[in-house]
Amino acid sequence: MALAPSSAGESPPPGAGATGAGRPLRKVSPARQVLTLFGDYWWRNADPLPSAALVGAMGDLGMKEPAARATLARLVRLDLLEQRREGRRTTHGLTSRGRAIIEDEAAWLESFGVAPVVWDGAWSVVTFSIPESQRALRHTARSRLKFLGFGPLYDGVWISPSDVAALAREELVALGVPDVTTMRAQLDVAGPGGPQRAWDLAGVLDRYHAFRHELEGSTVALAGAAALAERTGLMIQWQAFRGVDAGLPAALLPLDWPREEVRARFGRRFDELGPVAEERMRWHVSRVDEALASGVLQRRLSR
Repeated sequence: MALAPSSAGESPPPGAGATGAGRPLRKVSPARQVLTLFGDYWWRNADPLPSAALVGAMGDLGMKEPAARATLARLVRLDLLEQRREGRRTTHGLTSRGRAIIEDEAAWLESFGVAPVVWDGAWSVVTFSIPESQRALRHTARSRLKFLGFGPLYDGVWISPSDVAALAREELVALGVPDVTTMRAQLDVAGPGGPQRAWDLAGVLDRYHAFRHELEGSTVALAGAAALAERTGLMIQWQAFRGVDAGLPAALLPLDWPREEVRARFGRRFDELGPVAEERMRWHVSRVDEALASGVLQRRLSR
């Protein structure tokens, strides 16, 4: 729950009548929620964020205070946040590792779905072999390739239309994969579906339809905590497409693929909720340090 004003003389929060969320966030990693708050409201600010403000914002997302503080401690252990104490005040700021993750996510947000992908017709191909005895390494390697936009054409043969063969090799070698071959080449794949069968396009399309339906239902004006929760929830759902839609070029996709249209809808709604959600975040910060409140980021995605 959100933190309540501590004294009768304190001004009520923006949207004080809100119950804390437009609707509950779907089951999402608490760590992801915290990093999303930093990315949407604070990552370009050199000052650390007061921990009490973070805990208050996490309360708006439906997280109780003990769980919120446990999540912050876990992010410190993972070297994503650093904790500082100045007198009685505790703050949390992004580490260089945490900042790099958010900057990478920001670059993806600025480009993914903004315009159709242009393609030169070549494929990045990765083949690798990992012994059965190293199942954990095999799982990690596959997860990393999926994150880079690769799909499994055959067992041990992964492909991507993006020019990421060298990056894939570098990352797999760094993971300790003993046998890796990469190339950039034309593909002539026999059988139904062509190279596109490496991805579950029907499943991705269903996800787009579901998110579009959610955006169509997210139209009412929201106040305070509800706006912050709704905006964060929509951002997290859009971010999830990074692990679902490999960003295939239009030439490889069915007609009327909805990536750009859904991204435009999401960007408009995210921006509509911005002023009220940002005011809510400023309120959380101002309760601890009025001077820091002006540092809340104004982030917009519409083009």
